[in-house]
Parts: sequence; C-alpha cells; structure tokens
Amino acid sequence: MRAFPRAVAVACFVLATNAAPAYASEAAAGGPALRQARAAWEKGNLDIAEPLYREALEKGGLAPADILEGYVRLGSIRASLGKRDQAIAAFRAASILDSTFAVPSEAGPKGPAYAAQAKKDTAKIGSIQLAIKAPKEVTSGKSFTVTASLDGAHIPIVAKLGLIARDGTSGKEATAEAKPSDSAELEVPAEVTMPGASILVRVDALDSHGNRLASVEERVRVPEGGVVAAGGGGSNAKSEPSRSGSAASADTGVRTGGGFWSSPWPYVIGGVALAGAGTAVYFGTRPSDQVAVGAPAVRAR
Repeated sequence: MRAFPRAVAVACFVLATNAAPAYASEAAAGGPALRQARAAWEKGNLDIAEPLYREALEKGGLAPADILEGYVRLGSIRASLGKRDQAIAAFRAASILDSTFAVPSEAGPKGPAYAAQAKKDTAKIGSIQLAIKAPKEVTSGKSFTVTASLDGAHIPIVAKLGLIARDGTSGKEATAEAKPSDSAELEVPAEVTMPGASILVRVDALDSHGNRLASVEERVRVPEGGVVAAGGGGSNAKSEPSRSGSAASADTGVRTGGGFWSSPWPYVIGGVALAGAGTAVYFGTRPSDQVAVGAPAVRAR
C-alpha cells in the first residue's frame, strides 16, 4: 500500500489501532460477538465462528481492522465449507476495504482462488479512500474546521462521517457528524482548544451500523501561550494537505467522476448498505444489459 502524506488514509487500518476511544470495538455493540467469534476461530470451531462474525458486523461499532477481519474470515470459513459464491461475496467486501488482504490457511485449498476472483471483481472500484485537512496549530478559545473528503465511488456505502477530537492533556472531548461527501466540513468547538492542548482529531467513515469502514487521524496543537505565532504556519483556517513529489500530486487518494461507478448501484440494491443485510454489489463483469449481482451480506437469507 502506498504511503500517502499525513492528511491521507487509504482504508486506514494501522491508524485505527492507536485511535481515540469513540466507536472503539471493545466497547461496541458488536464487541462481545467479535470476541466470541475470535475464540471459536482459534479453537478451529469455524461453524460457530461464522454466525458470530455476522452478528458482530450487524451489531456494529467495529474498527476498520476488525471489519476487515470479519469479512476475510467469513470468506475463509465459507471457502472451507465449499460455499463458493458466499465465500467470494465476503472476499469482495473485504477487498473493497483493503485489496491487499491475505487469505488465512483455514480457507483451504480453494480459498486463495476465491479471494483472487473477488479482488479481480472489485478492481474497478478500488479500496475505500478517506482524507482530511486540518491546521497544524490553532489559537486557544477558538473553534477550527476539519475538511474530510471521501472518494466518490464509496460514498454510497458510507452512512455518515464522524469526527472525534480529544485533548490528551485535559481529557476534553468533542464530536461532530456530517453527511458523506467528496468534501465535508466538521467543526471542532472552542472548548477543546485550551492553551497547551494537543488535540487528536479522528474522522471515521461509518456504515449504518456504526462500523468504521475507514479512519484517519491528525494531531492539532495549541501553543502554551494560546496564540499561534505570526508566520509560524499555523492558523484556525483550513490548511492544505502536505504533498511530496509528483506522485503525491498525481494521486491525491480521492476518486472523482460520475457514471455508474460513483452511483449507489454498485453497493445498494433495495436501499441496503454494504455491511447490512441483503446487500447486492454489481461488479461489471458482463455488459450493462446482463447485470450480474453478488451479495456480500453479513446475514444469510
């Protein structure tokens, strides 16, 4: 996976492991089922683990790495049971989150082939990409704005963008929400910007169950004196993301464009989002008059 500048995350599973506590999997509604699913998986009880992973995803609140784990292991269990179509469907959902996922040995001899097919099917969509712009420093007692952008191809599977800002010194915390968009503004209130504060800002792309499909963090500081020095490069205005080299400027991590791939139809048939029940995804493997639909739903119908 390409290492993007600080403002950009591509299905940011590494950052999620050090993230602030909001939407944390341990305290999430799906947390207990996730722990039980992992325990069953470790014991080799795959028939028990499968419904528990589905339950965890449906109850929600999971971190990106946990969602990816759920779909990869659902695909692996189904592959081991010879359920080809269901296995590929789960692997497709995993690939949308992170196309570089590895297939565990529990998937059996057919698992890698099913995963390869799923990755091929989702190649036109790519992995979810989320980016934020935030100032490096702000003046105390003043609010500031964080701009979040989501690639157009994945807007249909995101229910909302959630922001959490937490000062590690005072423990003060604030949250905000916005509709998913290629550019959405979220405001961090003035009560969090105390002198000397070091504010961890995290923006999550959340599904309808509160699962974090992608997360990205930024650190915003408030000088001890409370005022950003003139010419110091910080302000309460929106900042531009840092870039390095021509490759970064050529690929900003944000997909744009219209047409079928940026419409809801690759993800939503009958108004149900990716991680919900009855999801249907069209992967464009046939001409438009012969629509092929696969369902990476977590609930078996």
